[in-house]
Amino acid sequence: MNHLAVGIDLFNRGLYWEAHEAWEAAWTPDRHGPERDFYKGLIQIAAGCLHYTRANRRGAVNKWRSGANLLDPFLPGHRSIALGPLVNHVRANLAAMECEGWPRLKMPVIEMTE
Repeated sequence: MNHLAVGIDLFNRGLYWEAHEAWEAAWTPDRHGPERDFYKGLIQIAAGCLHYTRANRRGAVNKWRSGANLLDPFLPGHRSIALGPLVNHVRANLAAMECEGWPRLKMPVIEMTE
């Protein structure tokens, strides 16, 4: 099973916990390998989206920030994923979260490069 692809499909459907779990399954066999930060970044962005949907500002901000930072070394893309648009969207959402009220944000989607 291609857990990366399954996670992308789940993420793009707004099933952030399920995407997180699929990417955990992909990452688990080699937790200390070269793909570690790539999967961890995706997982944390999904967790940030989940926190946002639960109106948890601190959780969303913390997870989005750390997830985007972990993906920076893989920009502009990795494993056929266009990471640039994803990271840019997350950072725009982070900026919007600095407002006083609760911003109505569009959640990011993951686009493929091929």
